Amino acid sequence: MAILLALSLRLVPGVCHLYLPDEPRSMLLAVPKLFLIFIVTIPLLHFGQAGKPLEPEPVNTTTGICVLFVRSQGYSCQEFQVPTEDGYLLGVQRMRNKTAKPVNGPVFLYHGIMQGGDIWVLNGPGSSLAFLLADAGYDVWIGSTRSSIFSYGHVTYKRSDEEFWDWTWDDLVAHDLPSMLRFVHNETQQTILYVGYSQGTMTGFASFSHNQMAQLVKKVVMLSPIAYLNHVSSPVAATAAWLFLDKALLLAGVHEFNISSSGGKQLVNTVCKHLKLGNCYSHLLNLVTGPNCCLNRTKLSYYNRYELQSTSMKNVAHMAQLMRTGRFGMYDYGWFGNLFHYRDFFPPSYDMSSIPMSLPILLAHGGRDDLVDAQDIRHLLEDLQGKTQILFMPNYAHGDFVLGSSAKTDVYTKLLLFFEEGF
Repeated sequence: MAILLALSLRLVPGVCHLYLPDEPRSMLLAVPKLFLIFIVTIPLLHFGQAGKPLEPEPVNTTTGICVLFVRSQGYSCQEFQVPTEDGYLLGVQRMRNKTAKPVNGPVFLYHGIMQGGDIWVLNGPGSSLAFLLADAGYDVWIGSTRSSIFSYGHVTYKRSDEEFWDWTWDDLVAHDLPSMLRFVHNETQQTILYVGYSQGTMTGFASFSHNQMAQLVKKVVMLSPIAYLNHVSSPVAATAAWLFLDKALLLAGVHEFNISSSGGKQLVNTVCKHLKLGNCYSHLLNLVTGPNCCLNRTKLSYYNRYELQSTSMKNVAHMAQLMRTGRFGMYDYGWFGNLFHYRDFFPPSYDMSSIPMSLPILLAHGGRDDLVDAQDIRHLLEDLQGKTQILFMPNYAHGDFVLGSSAKTDVYTKLLLFFEEGF
């Protein structure tokens, strides 16, 4: 967030080339005069009562991940509130096995879209990744994004305020993930093992490509990795994107998106009607993620207590843009909005080739995942020029990697092996 100090508009003589969106760059439109926007900004710092910038601090809460899921299982757990530069207060948990000394260093777990850090503990000890890592002697840190019910809001805005939801995952790249990783690094004074899932992989790829975040991590595991979305086969996600429902909802004034809200129901009902599926809420998970092989169906009502959570409508729109354009880039505000934000007609792309070649990465993806297509994985591998290894699970869909009953045997044992010595 920034304070606008000056904005001047000046006519510039000469000709400037204007590129047409989503067309080859050989197609140019000559513009004889162009308004240039000169913006001088300074960061808006958020201050506490003592007049100092907010710092991370421990939190005592009865509704956090530690109390709801972890301590009752016999594990130690601390809750922290971590501020971002733009004023959000993120929830971060540190958990350990009380009997297994954490000798293997810190691991940071980052969830996907419309989720919170609870996704790493919902299946309990012996099954969920956070517990397994703690049992293996790791110092486990769980991060929740700004919209999660397990974060702590904003220093100025309430969740009911439009401004609270004015962000895309670009802001998670620029603010949320760096704030949490720096906090973990400062607390442990060690480089971090990173595990991302779904949007947590997108945020990781983008963040590690700049901001010097890659210097804080030692190894990276990406579960259901997403970067390019050219070949998404999910009927709900693809149809919603190509019907431009994201734009319609933004124009209608929807800012917070939840699948159970009026805007979410409108989107789902429109898509299902278009696909002639009738009421598809009963099998919506499979329609979005693909046919998950290994979820415990008797736990679905339990999962539904905590998932799916809200995200911003702009975040959903950003995903839809990536499906339509095939780019892995920043949010597209339109020509003049892009000029304001990027000083260019087009949003920048994230350059994953700048991720250090020395950074070991494991990509774990499934053959039935309708959000992570094999062609998009190949495209991603072309960009990742370093030490990248692949774990392919033919029968897995998107949700199986975090909630599947067989994920411990199929995925997590190999993840631990990768952390220890390389897969």
